Amino acid sequence: MKQSGFNPKARWDRHIPETDNSTPEDLNEKIDCLAYFKGGKILPQEFTWNNKTYRIQKITYAWQERLGRETINNFSVSTGPDLYQISFNNTTYGWRINKVIE
Repeated sequence: MKQSGFNPKARWDRHIPETDNSTPEDLNEKIDCLAYFKGGKILPQEFTWNNKTYRIQKITYAWQERLGRETINNFSVSTGPDLYQISFNNTTYGWRINKVIE
């Protein structure tokens, strides 16, 4: 029997459960941030979120992402007992809190 190339596992009408990789800690909320711009680097010092100010004790990791024309600088920051992911958009000059990492 000649194979038609039809793959029943690739059918478009089958229900494939969607996986949502977001967690309850994914926030993507605007924040205010005090930061130094020194020697071509961005060094966040503290941020205000939900009317509470968090003093950054250590930047544990930093990386950049490109979204079209925008460059997003991401930071994993420690406030002592807690770890947060915040970001700075080089086009809008806006800061956001992305995650609370526990």
